[in-house]
Amino acid sequence: MAKKRLAVLVVFSVALLAVGVRIWWVNVSLPRIPEETYETGEWVRLGGAFHDNASSEDTSGYSIKVVSAEVMSRSEYLEKCAGIAMGDQDGARCVVDVTLIIRNEGTKQGGLNVFQMVLTPGRGNEYLICDVMNEDALWPQVESGADTTVSIRPGTEYEVHIPYVFNGGEEVYEREVNDRDFKLLLSRMPVRKMVKVSAE
Repeated sequence: MAKKRLAVLVVFSVALLAVGVRIWWVNVSLPRIPEETYETGEWVRLGGAFHDNASSEDTSGYSIKVVSAEVMSRSEYLEKCAGIAMGDQDGARCVVDVTLIIRNEGTKQGGLNVFQMVLTPGRGNEYLICDVMNEDALWPQVESGADTTVSIRPGTEYEVHIPYVFNGGEEVYEREVNDRDFKLLLSRMPVRKMVKVSAE
């Protein structure tokens, strides 16, 4: 009986070791997506890099420059970017207004999937999204017809103020943004392009 237990223990140990070696081998030989990190104020040439779909996000002629970022309340954002005076300037500082300049040097198709351009605090354990999806969303109030994708005519530049809020439910306008250092994810594939952003 003891020999049988020993044999089962040895077989189990060898199987466990084989699984561990397989996991290690997969992790070591997994293809890595290259990463590029840029600074605020630097032009980032997308060169076809995208988030979800290369054909609908034809970014071959697009470049982006992060100009600045500022943490503010919802009403401060609406007053600054849409000229809508709310009168209640004491609300939670829940919005990160990221100012970008978008340049298109040639493509007539595609555009930028701004909804996938998440803003990640330096601590890295959650992210903020472009506030465009719910009925009270800020960006559609500032940019007429704003959607999750931005396209501009070839040969032009366009400055936008994208409002970022924490990814969540109704309470996004009540939750304070205490972080000041972020990374803005501009593309996921075939190169992961990010910009370091510091908010005022």
